[in-house]
Formats: sequence, C-alpha cells, structure tokens
Amino acid sequence: MTIWTPTKEFAEELGIAINFKLRVDPKSGLVITLIDSRKIEVDFIYDSGVKYLGDRVVSFRYTSEIPMSYLNYPKESVRDQFALHLFKAVDSDYLDRFKPLFPDNLAHRLEHHIYPVDTGIIEVICDYEPKVVINKGAH
Repeated sequence: MTIWTPTKEFAEELGIAINFKLRVDPKSGLVITLIDSRKIEVDFIYDSGVKYLGDRVVSFRYTSEIPMSYLNYPKESVRDQFALHLFKAVDSDYLDRFKPLFPDNLAHRLEHHIYPVDTGIIEVICDYEPKVVINKGAH
C-alpha cells in the first residue's frame, strides 16, 4: 500500500476522521464524507463513469476494523499521527477480483482506494480519482 493524498488542501485541512457518511444516488454517484473532530467535512465524490462498465465505481465496501486488521500500513507510526492518511493498494485480493472483468488495456487502470475511519475501512475500486470538496464547519 502507498499513502495517497488526493489534494494538498485535503492534507492540510482534515484531521483523523471520527465520523463518516456514505451515500449513493443517481445524480451525484458515490459520496464518501469524512468528518474530523473540528467538524470539518471532506467529500470524496465518485461521479464519473468507469470506462468499459459505465457505472460510477466498480465496487465499494465498508468493513469494521477488526476483520481488516490484516492490512499492513506503509508505516505503523502513520496510524498514531494526528493527520488522516488515505491509501491506495497496488496489489490486493479485492482489486484482483475485478481485473479479469476488464480488457487488459483497462484492467491496469483500476485503483483500490482505502479510507480508514474510526470504526473501520471504506474501500473503493474504480479507474479514476474522486473529486474532493472541503466543507469547513458544515455541522
């Protein structure tokens, strides 16, 4: 896994996510909202179509933290810092499940995005990075 910083602003603004929202709707696609202790919300919006499939994402899932404890973060100390770190897995069983469904020239574009949240892990398989929108004081 590698540390993933979607935007510089995201890295500067959001602390560790203490809450999250996950919604899917036909107009805005998949939206993952991470919320930190200062009530800063960051939306990760998957609203483009995946090439070949046409859906917004290939797959997404949420799993509680205990079953996902096998994940090896790039640096164990990353989890102890105050900043939130997101990850991309370059080789994962989850990603490997979907690659055979795509032609070779598109399969290599698939990405596995990992969002650690207070109670677990949100994962997305897709072939593009999401839009990032920062909402300060949204609550």
